[in-house]
Amino acid sequence: MARNIATQDAVEQVNAVRKRALLAQHGYDPEGSMQLKLWADDVRALPNDHARSAIFTTRNKTQKREALQQAPVYHLHNEVKITFTGVELRAEDDELVWLQILDYAKYVPLGSTVEFTLYRLCKDVGWSINGTYYKKAEACLDRLKASNLKFESPRVGKLKAMSFLQNYGMVNKGTRNAKCQVELDQEMIFFFLGSHFTEVVWEKYRSLPPVARRLFDYIGSHRVPYPLPLDKFHSMCGSLCRSAKRWREMAQKACDELKEAKLVQHAWIADGKILCNR
Repeated sequence: MARNIATQDAVEQVNAVRKRALLAQHGYDPEGSMQLKLWADDVRALPNDHARSAIFTTRNKTQKREALQQAPVYHLHNEVKITFTGVELRAEDDELVWLQILDYAKYVPLGSTVEFTLYRLCKDVGWSINGTYYKKAEACLDRLKASNLKFESPRVGKLKAMSFLQNYGMVNKGTRNAKCQVELDQEMIFFFLGSHFTEVVWEKYRSLPPVARRLFDYIGSHRVPYPLPLDKFHSMCGSLCRSAKRWREMAQKACDELKEAKLVQHAWIADGKILCNR
C-alpha cells in the first residue's frame, strides 16, 4: 500500500513538473496569473479537444438528458482520455453558452470573477429575450457548474478534475437585470496552449443546427481535415440514431448546411466518409 502511494506521488510530481514546463514554454509564469488570448470580437474559441470529442452531444431535445457518473467520453484520438460526471451537455445550448462565457472570460485572468447579465448572454448567443430563454440560459449555467471533467493526453499530461464553471452565482435572480458571476479554473489554460483551439465565426456558427455545428467543430479544428468516417462522427456526436441510412442522411444534410452558410467550399460523403474542402 505504501509503495503504491509513493508511486502515485512520484507520478503526480512528474506531471506537475511537466505542466510547469509546458506553461513556461508558451510564455506563462507558472506562479503567475493565466489569461486566455484575445481573439477577435466576431469569433469564438473552442478547444480542439472539445471539438473532437463527444463532450457536447447532438441528441434530440425530446430525449431526456442522461445523468452521468465517471462516464468515458469519446474522443477521435484513442490516446486522449476523458471522463465526465454530471448531466449530459448538448451542442444545442450548452456548447453555445460555454463558448460565450469563454469570450467574456478572455478579458480577465482565469480564476477572476466574470460578470454578465442573462439579457446579455441570451442576446450574445442569438436567443430571444424573454423568460423562457432566461430559464434556458440558467439551466445551461447550472449544468456547466455541476459538471466534473477529468482529462489526460500526451500533449498536456493529466489535468486535475475540474468543472466547466469553477464558481457560479447570481444576483437579482428572476429579473431582466439578473447578474451572473462565474469563475473559470486556471487549468483551463492547458486546453488553449500552443493555439490548440478553433476560432469560429460566431454569427454563422451559432445559427447552425447541432449536427452541422459538431461537424464544423471537427472541420475547423484541422488545417486540412482528414476524411471523417461516418461511424466516428456518430460517436463524436453522441448520437442515438440506430439507422446507418438515416445517419448518413443527417450527415449529408450537415454538409449541405455548412456549404449554405459558406463555412466550407464543399463537403460531401463518399465511401462511408465525410470529405471537405475548406
